[in-house]
Amino acid sequence: MYFNKILLSRLSEENEVRKIQFTGRSTYILSLPKRWMNDMHLKPGDPVTIIREINNSLSIVPNAIRKPVSINEVTAFMLQDQNGNSLKRKVVSMYLAGYNIMHLKSKAGRITSLQRDAVREVVRRNLVGTEIIADASDLITVQVLLNLPELSVNTAVRRMFLISTAMHKDAMISIAEQNQDLAGTILKSDDEVDRFSLYILRNLVMATKNERMLQEIGLSSPSDSLSYRVAVRSIERVADHAAGIANKCLKITEKISKDVLQKLDRMSRMSLSLLNDSVEAFLQRDYYLADSIVDKTVSIRSMENEIIQVLDKTSSTTTRESTNVQIKLILEDIRRTAEHASDIAEAAMNETVSEVIEKITIHDNGVPI
Repeated sequence: MYFNKILLSRLSEENEVRKIQFTGRSTYILSLPKRWMNDMHLKPGDPVTIIREINNSLSIVPNAIRKPVSINEVTAFMLQDQNGNSLKRKVVSMYLAGYNIMHLKSKAGRITSLQRDAVREVVRRNLVGTEIIADASDLITVQVLLNLPELSVNTAVRRMFLISTAMHKDAMISIAEQNQDLAGTILKSDDEVDRFSLYILRNLVMATKNERMLQEIGLSSPSDSLSYRVAVRSIERVADHAAGIANKCLKITEKISKDVLQKLDRMSRMSLSLLNDSVEAFLQRDYYLADSIVDKTVSIRSMENEIIQVLDKTSSTTTRESTNVQIKLILEDIRRTAEHASDIAEAAMNETVSEVIEKITIHDNGVPI
């Protein structure tokens, strides 16, 4: 009971109810408690910034403390026997947590060549706008050099989509031409998609800690972060399926019939069309376009079944059967691409449903008006 009284007393000290006053012809004035002015070392004439938040609340921030400290550092220690994969995961975790400067220090006093190579690889392959700025025998320092306004989340999402789409198209060309060299280059593009994915997820994490950062990264409300996570993960999986198609192409040694290739191409084009529309619906906040995509996804499975029936009729030899197995796995990758497009469309609908539903005002007596 005593604790509750102290808490209520403390809350009452932190809250003040003040009336807005009108002066002159167009100016509104809101007074501040003297105690607050003293506690924050403010005096008449000091500048403050009034910020209208997304939820329509107002924040009054003294200019002296308005800008947060941009240097956000962390130090992580490496064990002597820590392997490269474990170290990569640690660097990625610190990056996603929003740290700008990451120090990696060896507890043994010396970083091994394998650990050093692992850090260099994860920075080069996975972290957008990040460089190693110090490299000593016992310490490696990684810094994020890219500022938020330089690459908005929407721009990064679109970039992910374009790379993933190009990977899928090249994978289908490699099947049609049985071009194993092209299939090999596709696998390298997957790293680029992962880099943008981690960049976006890092910014979403940072935005959940500071609402004002939402506008900097191009979002309109905190709830958008959930939808963006779904969209980013789905596009990342589309790239993974494109890489999967390329991998399976490398295992096909027998010529694929023209009829099957045409059916594969038609199914692939349908999946990419759905993916394109879903990403556009998501970025343009188009609820109705997103809604139409979900229904169209159903037709993909019937196309898959049609091709499987054709393949089952041609499995006459062991080599032919092995090729058909790879084609069936490719069909699954194409279908999953369409299903991920549906996931993005559903994320777009969840993000924009409040903009299209009919607003109903409830009267005090509980009757809609």
